[in-house]
Amino acid sequence: MKQLATYICITMACLPASGQTLVDSLKNKLANHSSADTIRVSLLLDMADALVWNSPQEALTYVNQATQLTDELGWQRGKAYALRQEGLIYYEQSDPVRAMDRFHEALKVAEPMQDRSFEASLYNNIANIYSDLKHYDKALDHYNRLLTVSKELHDTAQTVIASVNIASVYIEQQQLSLGIANLTEALPLARSIGNQRFEMAIENNLGRALAKQGDDELALEHFNTCLHLAGQLGSDGIKANVLNSIGEILINRRQYAEAESRSKEALALAEKVGALEWQANAWQTLSKIHERQNRPSEALHAYKQFITIRDSALNDEKKTEIARNEMQFALEKQEAVAASEMSRQRAITYAIIGVALITMIAIVLGWRLYKRKRDSDEQKKLSEFEALVADTEMKALRAQMNPHFIFNSLNAIGNSIAQKDFATAAEYLNHFAKLVRQILEHSESKEIPLAADLAVLKGYIQLEAMRLKGKFTYAIDVAGDIDPENTLVPPLILQPLIENSIWHGILPKKDTGHIGIRVQKDGDSLYYIVEDNGVGRAPVNGQTNTSKRSMGIALTKARIAIAGTHQNKSSAILFDDLPNGLAVTVKLPLSLQF
Repeated sequence: MKQLATYICITMACLPASGQTLVDSLKNKLANHSSADTIRVSLLLDMADALVWNSPQEALTYVNQATQLTDELGWQRGKAYALRQEGLIYYEQSDPVRAMDRFHEALKVAEPMQDRSFEASLYNNIANIYSDLKHYDKALDHYNRLLTVSKELHDTAQTVIASVNIASVYIEQQQLSLGIANLTEALPLARSIGNQRFEMAIENNLGRALAKQGDDELALEHFNTCLHLAGQLGSDGIKANVLNSIGEILINRRQYAEAESRSKEALALAEKVGALEWQANAWQTLSKIHERQNRPSEALHAYKQFITIRDSALNDEKKTEIARNEMQFALEKQEAVAASEMSRQRAITYAIIGVALITMIAIVLGWRLYKRKRDSDEQKKLSEFEALVADTEMKALRAQMNPHFIFNSLNAIGNSIAQKDFATAAEYLNHFAKLVRQILEHSESKEIPLAADLAVLKGYIQLEAMRLKGKFTYAIDVAGDIDPENTLVPPLILQPLIENSIWHGILPKKDTGHIGIRVQKDGDSLYYIVEDNGVGRAPVNGQTNTSKRSMGIALTKARIAIAGTHQNKSSAILFDDLPNGLAVTVKLPLSLQF
C-alpha cells in the first residue's frame, strides 16, 4: 500500500498548485518560447511536474523532450533534473524498478555538480521506494539526510517534505504519536509557504494516523479536508487514496452502502490515473464490504481482483530486480573508490623513487662542485643536474607532492651552488632532505598523528617561504580540545590546498600574503580550515585560477572521499570565496589512537 511519501517526491520544482490553469499557462509559455535553450528545458519539466499526478503518460512525453534537448545542449544539470522527473513518473505508475534506475542515474550525472540539496532530494525519492518495500531503516536514513541538509540551507519546502515522509514511516511502524507530532509540526510550515500540495498530503497522513488510533471522527475531518484540497488541485490519484481510506472507516461504522460508493469512486479514479496499488486497495475494500453484506460471490470476485493487481504491482521478481539494481550501483561506487586508492598508492611510489634519486644526485653533485671549485666543472655538473631534473619530472608528475615544487626546490639549490652560496644551499638541502625523509616515513601509512602531519606541512611551508623570500606569512592553530598526538589524519591531505594558496592565491598579489590554518573538531568530525588573503578564484589577466587547481583538488577530493568511506562516516571539502582570498574547509571523520 502506498504511503504519504508517494505524494511528496521532490521534482523539478515543488509547485504549490496544479490543475488545468497551471497546465494552460505552461502550454502558452512553451508556445511562446520555441528557442532550444535551458529555459525551454525548465518549462518542459515544469509541465511534466504539473501533469504527473493525473496524466503520467503525457508527462513522460514532455520529460523525453527535455532529455533530448539537454543532450543536444550538453546541459548536465538539466539532464539530472529530467532523470529525477522521469523517475517520479515511473514511481507514480507503480514501476519502482525503472524509478529506482532513473534516480540512481540522476545521482551519477549530478555527482560533479556537488549540489547537496539536489542529491538529498534524490535520496528522498529513493527512500520512498524503500518505504513502500517496508525497508524502513534505509528509508529513515535517507529522509533524515534530506532533513539535515534542508535545515542547514534554510529550505522550508524540503524541511516539510522530510518531516512528512519521516512521519509516514513512523505511522507504518505503528509509532503513531511520533508520526502525528511530526505532521502537526509540518502543517503550519506548509501553510506558511502557501503549498497546498504539501498541506493536502499532511491532512491525508493525519487522517491515516488518527484512523489507526481509533479516532474515526477526527480522521474523517482530516480526510475531508484533504479531499477538498485534492479536488482544487485536480489530483485524482490523491482523491482515490483518500476515498478508499474513508471507505475503510465507513465499514467500521457499518455504513456499507456509502462505503461501497466511496470505494467504487476510488477504483474509477485509480484506473483513470493507472495507479495499480490504489486499484488493489479499492478492490480489497470492496471485498470486505461485500463480505459484510453477505454477498459471497461478489466478495470473492473483488478479492481475486485485489490479489491479481497487487501481485502485478510489486511482486517478488521486482523486489529482486530492485535489490540487484541497488547492489550494482553500490559496486560501481566501490570500484571507483578502489581505483582512486590504487592511483594514489602508485603516485606515492613514484614520488618516493623520484625524490630519493633526485636528492641523492643533488648531494653528490653539490659535494663535487664544492671540492673542485672550478668554473668549468661547476657549469658541467650544473647542466647535468638540470638535465636530471627534467628527466625525472615526468616520473614525479603523479606524485602527491606537486612536481613543480620538487623541480623548483632543486633548482634553488643548484642556483645557490652555482653562485657559490654553499651555506644557503646546505641549509635549503637540509630542510629538503628532512621533508623527504618525513614523507618516506609516512607514505605507507593511511593515517598518522596530527602532530606529525602538521610537522611535515610546516616543513613544506617553510621551504616555500625560503624559496619565495618572505612573500607570505603563515600561522597554524590547533583547538585546545584536540590532542595532536592522539588524533589520526590522512598524511599530507592539506598540501595541495596550501600549494594552491601560495601559487595561485598569494603569488599573484603585489604585497605580502598570509595563510591561516586552523584545526577544530565538532562531534565525531575533524575540520581543517585553510584561509588565505590572496586573489581568490576571481579572473586574473583574463583567466580564472580554477583550471590550474584542478589536478591537486581532484586528488584531494578523492582522498577525502576515501577517508569517509573507510570509516563509514561523512567527509567533505567546501570552498568559500572571501572578499579577499579563499577559504577551504575539509571535513574528516575524527579518528583517535586510543
